[in-house]
Amino acid sequence: MKEKIYIPIRINEEILTDEIAKKLANNKYKKILLEIVDADFTSININKQEEILAKINRVLREYKAFGIKIMSTPDSIDKNNLKLLKKHKVKEIELIIESSNDYILKNIGVDYKFEEVKKVVKKIKSYRFLLSVKTILGLPESTVADDLNTIRQVIKLKPEQITLIPCNANYNKNVEKLYEQNEFTPLSKIQLVERLKESIKLINHFKIRNIKIGEDSQNVEEMPIEQFRNIVASEIWYEKIVEMIKSYNVKVKEVEIDVNNEDIEDVKGFENKNLKQLKDVYDVELHVSANDKIKKENYKMKIVKTYTDFLEDNEN
Repeated sequence: MKEKIYIPIRINEEILTDEIAKKLANNKYKKILLEIVDADFTSININKQEEILAKINRVLREYKAFGIKIMSTPDSIDKNNLKLLKKHKVKEIELIIESSNDYILKNIGVDYKFEEVKKVVKKIKSYRFLLSVKTILGLPESTVADDLNTIRQVIKLKPEQITLIPCNANYNKNVEKLYEQNEFTPLSKIQLVERLKESIKLINHFKIRNIKIGEDSQNVEEMPIEQFRNIVASEIWYEKIVEMIKSYNVKVKEVEIDVNNEDIEDVKGFENKNLKQLKDVYDVELHVSANDKIKKENYKMKIVKTYTDFLEDNEN
């Protein structure tokens, strides 16, 4: 099966830039989807939608790309949209579902209710589009329980991918107004990390493996999202490693973990935090090795030395 790859495009700019053309050429043996990232696409005038899709389809034909991914909101999509999208090689729809709580939705100025979301998803799936979902953590008045309940409701929709967006003060005009009136304080970085960890555990439990954190252009407390993602991944790896170490029936002195090369920095922790913390808290030395036969986020761990070995070495 061909690897799927998404190439972001912006419809308010030239679609086939030199950079996009290069990415298309370099990935010609992969299943390429051109992903429209700068708009709720189905809220655009339907004639304009068709014009844009026709332009993108010319690019698809030229480079033998697979299709298109668009972003939509539950209140902007209907059967006419879906028929048009199907006709023009749209393969995947990312639906923005801010919350499953109608009060929270109304508070941030959203017109739809969650019951409407379920009806829209049913329509999307009846046209055989792949579904991915973007949901928001830490909205005004949204508690941990509210956010986790939204995740549970989203999981029931069986999306291919879930993107978890931390709510910044400028998320939309209503949120910005609440912030300016001191009626909303965005979650701190520490709070967000904890809420994301709980959300990701829940999603993983239901075997949805495609999870993304934040928008690529987003910052969290002035930290670029890529760096923040690393912190979240580091924390998740630390908990995995501690859990495994505690499961051994001996007191561990040194362990070795083999992971995919892409996971090495996250296993070590942001600025080697996990290595230092394991040493300081548990007096365990962690050795990390790359093994690309292991799939991303999987691992193999073995004990290198126990305290019994360590004491015997010292006696000799």
